[in-house]
Amino acid sequence: MTSMQQLSVIELLESNGITATPVRILIYKTFQNASEPLSLMDIERILGSVDKSTVSRTLATFKKHRILHYFNDGSGSVKYEICNHISSDDDRHDDLHAHFRCEKCGSTFCLTSVKVPEVVIPEGFLVKESNYLITGLCPNCQS
Repeated sequence: MTSMQQLSVIELLESNGITATPVRILIYKTFQNASEPLSLMDIERILGSVDKSTVSRTLATFKKHRILHYFNDGSGSVKYEICNHISSDDDRHDDLHAHFRCEKCGSTFCLTSVKVPEVVIPEGFLVKESNYLITGLCPNCQS
């Protein structure tokens, strides 16, 4: 029997043109349950039994269909997170918010209420992604 939560994940994936395989559902739920954005290595560690190439392909599929977006957190690691707002534009998502990386503990936080400021780009340039990263100390590391 399919749970209501699983059914909604299946519907979300399929409504975005993604076949809802058990591994894709598992990876999506891993992001839903995460307290912060996850890297490829984080996903591989959490889902140790899932083939690494399957994880990579799933992340690429989710990114292509704008289910996830990614950003460099300043540590050299690319982090992924669920997009909250999907754009009709095939090349970008509308979930443009700032991210905060703690310099002491290395945790990355989504600052969804801090929107990326609009930047006027010279004519001829096409922006596809924007990475707005703030670094400093998180509340736990300040005390």
